[in-house]
Amino acid sequence: MRFLNVYPIKLWATSTAPDVFEGKLSFTLEQYGLMFNENDADITLARDPDKPEAWRLWVKPLHGVDVPYFSRFVDALNLYVFEVLGFVPNQQPSLQEQPSINLFFDGIYFDLSIDPAKVGHVLDLPKATGNDSAPSGKAF
Repeated sequence: MRFLNVYPIKLWATSTAPDVFEGKLSFTLEQYGLMFNENDADITLARDPDKPEAWRLWVKPLHGVDVPYFSRFVDALNLYVFEVLGFVPNQQPSLQEQPSINLFFDGIYFDLSIDPAKVGHVLDLPKATGNDSAPSGKAF
């Protein structure tokens, strides 16, 4: 059984100012084998004030949900999105809309029981047994 895993599903945001996007991050939490499906958190994606050439994602606190080590998830997600994936927001508007972001996370999770958080693939999770409440290894 894993202590705490976060399964990101989708990030979507719209430009609210130059170099700033605001929107939502949808994710599922697994805490001690219990799944809390589809939570949404408000996010801001903007240029990092410490490194203006880099982008950073800030996740606003979840109201009414106490998630230990959630900051590990946010740090690991930033590393995954901007370093591993090399994602850079497109700031060019379409003909009728503001610039927007739609980023889907397919079959990954972040194990927050270790520091730094580890990124894993859902298909690599162990299969559930009769006494184990772990996910079955199928994508959500």
